[in-house]
Amino acid sequence: MHKSAIAGLAVLVLGACSVTLPQIKYSSTLAASAQAESADIEQNETGAAYVIEGLRVQVEPLTDERLNTLFPSDSERGRFSTNPYTYGNWVDPLLGYTPVRFTVFRITITNDIYAKVLLDPLKAVLHTNRGETLNSYGIPSWSPHNSFERYYRALRGQSGNEFYRFDLRMGNVRSTAYLEDTRVFKGESYGGLIAFDPLAEDVTQVRLVLKDFVLRFDASGQPLEEVDVTMDFDRTLDVHEVQVAAGAEE
Repeated sequence: MHKSAIAGLAVLVLGACSVTLPQIKYSSTLAASAQAESADIEQNETGAAYVIEGLRVQVEPLTDERLNTLFPSDSERGRFSTNPYTYGNWVDPLLGYTPVRFTVFRITITNDIYAKVLLDPLKAVLHTNRGETLNSYGIPSWSPHNSFERYYRALRGQSGNEFYRFDLRMGNVRSTAYLEDTRVFKGESYGGLIAFDPLAEDVTQVRLVLKDFVLRFDASGQPLEEVDVTMDFDRTLDVHEVQVAAGAEE
């Protein structure tokens, strides 16, 4: 749906005075591209996986709905929601819907035979069909590209409640993000979330690249063998109007 159509729906929301109020549902979904077949890439119900003998890197794009289920109580406080990846159930009164805050992937590594492997989440990039390159978000303020701490500090007010919500968001990020310098040793599995900026409305395809994934280290602990894990996803944007009874909340 084009911006003009979305704006038209938003006007209906703001000007509604009948018994039933129109509300807009805005949903952005990524699915593994059927056209991007590779011997090392396996498509599945939740996303796609990079699979070689003894190693599996599962990549699952997460919708806002899925992200809200990870933090149910943090996603039901309107504009005070403390889910760090979404706006929770808050509806932007100017847009008439809940916008997407971040583009998020869950990465899970299962290592069966390698001594240890390493994914640097800060090297992950997301290319769009518009020619953009989005860098991933780190946690601390000194992260090289984007930072959750810088992002939420910029939005934080000066009240005690604002500092409290900031701490809740950052705690939720630290407990779920794919952490830096996490080596996955033989026989282990590890996973976490990697986030990027939200996609523009006219983006229809993205390519996720997990750059310099380390498969082997030398005796001194330096990377000896690296590979770029690349996966393509098709994007669907669904914007439609639903009817909600006056005074009712979803």
